[in-house]
Amino acid sequence: MRTREETSKTGKPAVKDGTQDAILLIAVFLALRLVVSWFMPATIDESYAIVISRAWSLSYYDHPPLAFTLARLMAWMAGTENAFAIRLPFILAGTASAWLLYDITRLAYGERAAFWALAWFSVAPFFFISGNLFVVPDGPLDLFLLATLRVVLPDLLAPGHPLRTGRWLAAGLCFALALASKYQAVLFGLSALAFLLSSPPHRRLLRSPVLWTTLAVAFIGLVPTLVWNAGHDWVSFGFQAGRAGTGHGSLQPVNFLITVIGQMVYVLPGTWIVIAIMAVRGVMRPRAPADRLFAWFALVPPVIFLAIALVSRKSLPHWAMSGFLFGFPLAGQWVAGASDRYRRVNLTIWRIVSVAVPAIALAVGLHADTGMITRPFYAAAPRWDINWQIQDWSSLRDAWPDLGAPDAVVVRTWTVGAKAGHALGPAVTVVPIFDPRHFRYLETGNPQKAVAVQPAKPGEIDEARALLVNDLNAGGYRITGKPRILRQQNGNFLRFEIIAIPVERKN
Repeated sequence: MRTREETSKTGKPAVKDGTQDAILLIAVFLALRLVVSWFMPATIDESYAIVISRAWSLSYYDHPPLAFTLARLMAWMAGTENAFAIRLPFILAGTASAWLLYDITRLAYGERAAFWALAWFSVAPFFFISGNLFVVPDGPLDLFLLATLRVVLPDLLAPGHPLRTGRWLAAGLCFALALASKYQAVLFGLSALAFLLSSPPHRRLLRSPVLWTTLAVAFIGLVPTLVWNAGHDWVSFGFQAGRAGTGHGSLQPVNFLITVIGQMVYVLPGTWIVIAIMAVRGVMRPRAPADRLFAWFALVPPVIFLAIALVSRKSLPHWAMSGFLFGFPLAGQWVAGASDRYRRVNLTIWRIVSVAVPAIALAVGLHADTGMITRPFYAAAPRWDINWQIQDWSSLRDAWPDLGAPDAVVVRTWTVGAKAGHALGPAVTVVPIFDPRHFRYLETGNPQKAVAVQPAKPGEIDEARALLVNDLNAGGYRITGKPRILRQQNGNFLRFEIIAIPVERKN
């Protein structure tokens, strides 16, 4: 990276800063994500977002409204529900997040630290793939959290100066959009409070009407979610609280360990360790206001979710990623201040990872689309292979006219409903029997006749049939026709099968 003055052939100093390198790095990883997106079929979560957003809602069962609204807006603008098209605003949000992270670190620690913060952020598996590519709430969340901090960072780095009201009101709007993206945004506010209380020069902000006006503006982002939940028995809050699960009062060390390992995989083990050490040091022995600031933002979400993991059976590693997002400036600062020996090791490791992570992501996308890895060695997809969850269901779409083209498809759960609904398009209503999530709030028209479907790995279609028939009986459906087996193939290579059964509601 070029951060110093370089001498031109004329002998005059030519100033070259790290911004050029940062822009180049951001552009390269944008291109890589676009390539991966082109080949990667829609995941369950993406299919779900696309399908349930067909009927716009003030908020949704799973998350606040912004990501779902963005997905539907993109589908409307592009005239298609193709995953690549709908991912575009999420990919661009990730690109903007990369720039904001660089700029924030540059203001706090200088260009060298900023470049390395950006570099390790760019190759972190979670942020390269899910957070900055998929149709999920994390991309908009990260973008607006970073924007919130970036707008007011100059005031926070110079706490003795008067607050600039316009900046803080703009930050309130950004925070409102973050709150409208994902519930984890609340932890950003908790982190900010911890920082203000722990930093003597910043405590005066708690008495400033500018800060409280900013919070009032930010509260606007919660209004749609609160209004929708108030009319739906606060179901979204109950769902999110229940997702964490409980250990019935007992410690769950295995789940805790799985969560820690998952976090390490998502941000890379070395980065995880550096962020953890630097964040603890930033709280205990900060050398500058920025140390304490990033430390609290990086610590609060992981600590809270690790505590939940210790007493829970259902926690997920990615819940804490909005905290690790603010640990990358600390990681960049560490790299910038490391000895030459460690910098060389860091550069070597980064070069390896910068090739490996995109290559693995692309390989997964290509394999999900074509089965290229297992096709040469197996007659059908093995049990451990990527299955129906990250593949297109073109066989169901193609067979739908021969199945009578009913207006509804009956499925066991929301996961199957997401993939079936995405494949069949908006003309077909999805009716889950159990665990419908937001499908329960969509207008179904109470269809009397439908086709029930259930996917299965190769060789497991009989088990899938028995499971589906049992749930149809429990859900009040009668089988009205002969079951049909649909084969999802790449050439002669069987990826998975779908059992399709004509049904109608019992009187």
